[in-house]
Amino acid sequence: MILKDKIQTSSASIKLHAGIKQEHDVAFYLRRAYKNSGQVMVLNDLRIEHDGESAQIDHLIVYTYGFIVVESKSIRGEVKVNEYGEWTRSYKGQWGGMPSPIKQAELQLKLLKQYLCANTEKVIGKFLGIQQGLGARCYDVFCAISSDAIIDRSNAPKEIADKLVKSEFIADVLDKKMNFKKFYNVVGKIYDTRPTFNQQELNHICQFLLGNTPQIESESDSINAVHAVWPAPGSTTSTTEPQPVAKPASVNTTFAATVSAAQPFNTKSITAQCKHCGDCSALSPQSGRYGYYVQCGKCGGNTPLKQPCPACNSQNTKVSKMKSQYSLRCADCSLSASFDSLH
Repeated sequence: MILKDKIQTSSASIKLHAGIKQEHDVAFYLRRAYKNSGQVMVLNDLRIEHDGESAQIDHLIVYTYGFIVVESKSIRGEVKVNEYGEWTRSYKGQWGGMPSPIKQAELQLKLLKQYLCANTEKVIGKFLGIQQGLGARCYDVFCAISSDAIIDRSNAPKEIADKLVKSEFIADVLDKKMNFKKFYNVVGKIYDTRPTFNQQELNHICQFLLGNTPQIESESDSINAVHAVWPAPGSTTSTTEPQPVAKPASVNTTFAATVSAAQPFNTKSITAQCKHCGDCSALSPQSGRYGYYVQCGKCGGNTPLKQPCPACNSQNTKVSKMKSQYSLRCADCSLSASFDSLH
């Protein structure tokens, strides 16, 4: 299901125009593959913010077993990756270095994982009264490169070479990575130990990602405000520029209606979680210069207890302590929730 489509824009900058077209090409193939899927949710142009950091993800796949970040890269000519994972590319016959899009995607995925783990109780429920975690889910990245580029993987480490794919093959490698077991493959399902999300949890995760960070439609002032229709990859048209049309809705309204009908999670208690490793069991409450926080006994990292309201997502919250009990109170909706694992 396509929950957030790629906004159709164009640019006067040749470089930006090529990058936008590449993102549209990848979004096209994802839409063709997963628009009717209930197990695969696609969010294009997703912006997330967490702990003072931000990331703009080209394409995020949220599926039954986890998350996949796809970074689109427009490359004309040839690209090489050496044995150290360093990238070079040719441009008008000249070779030069370039940042690794795989590393860029990995940094985006790391921030996404930290963001989700810090807000576990808002997006995933409890099982037999125990808060489920997000740290053990599948997290992967791929880089989708222009179809007309030449990729030299001969010296690239296997773990990097396997993540490079031409745009038209993106759905094939995603299907292989997600590895859904057929309904008749009973043995395969028995031996598949990956934790799964149910449909309600998938909906809540996507609702949280779409609703908690303002989504930026344009990455640069040089991108035209007029939205445009892009042709399918490889098709020929009579014009060289995309034609302007009315702006489409960017968020799937059917999904929004489905989520609004879903039952909310219990918000009377909150489970604190380490933002670094996702652990919930070895946290020690502390008081510091900037307020209350927890220190993780496993990785040693610190995590602030102050967080957005789990009921209305307001940032106008305050953490208080009475005797040994820590609580989060929202000034906007008057919610008062206790941290159930801290005493």
